[in-house]
Amino acid sequence: MKPPIRFIGAGGAHDLHWGNSAALVEWAGKTYLIDCGFTVYPRLSEKKLIEQVDAVCITHLHDDHIGSLSVLLYHRHFLSKLPPLPLLVGGTELQAKLYTILHFMMGEVERFARIMTPEEYDPHLIWVSTSRQHMPHMPSAAYIFTKDREALIYTGDIAAPLPLLQDENWLSRYSTLYVFHDVAFHRTATHCYYEELHPFLEKVQLWGYHCDPTTAPADNKIRLVHYELML
Repeated sequence: MKPPIRFIGAGGAHDLHWGNSAALVEWAGKTYLIDCGFTVYPRLSEKKLIEQVDAVCITHLHDDHIGSLSVLLYHRHFLSKLPPLPLLVGGTELQAKLYTILHFMMGEVERFARIMTPEEYDPHLIWVSTSRQHMPHMPSAAYIFTKDREALIYTGDIAAPLPLLQDENWLSRYSTLYVFHDVAFHRTATHCYYEELHPFLEKVQLWGYHCDPTTAPADNKIRLVHYELML
């Protein structure tokens, strides 16, 4: 059974032919958009999905993750006549910086969006701090969708395997666990090298994204979302 996620794009910041990494998660009757980079709004508009989004999760503030967020908010407010869109953001620092960016771009942010923690929106949606694990100056967050004994993790950009994946007690809570982890096929200080994820493949159902799959080495064992979970 495929996980309840569809990727709008799955490339890294410079793999534009694959689009900015972003996904729609269908969970407990809601549709969540994760990230909204500069290629995302046009794709949502093309697929007529703008009005279907119930809330947006933001992993961090690089342009390939928030570059068309303001356009999405403007569209929903002025064209779709919808109420402010919940923006679910883990951590006060990430919330404050996102608010500052949107305030400079849009003015009165509250007209267009409600910035809140994931738990305020839905107690079954939680976040884990990944701050400084992608870039030393940058707050960031991973998001976990839970339901009974099922969970889905979306890491955002992180330079090493998400530490939670090494917590056997936490892993044992779930009989079904989907993990979507950023992947790099060369060693870098900002993204997770593919070989470091291989040990987790026997523990969870894991897919890679934020990469160009045509550059994957022959010994890569990680399923890539580009071939089975793209819109």
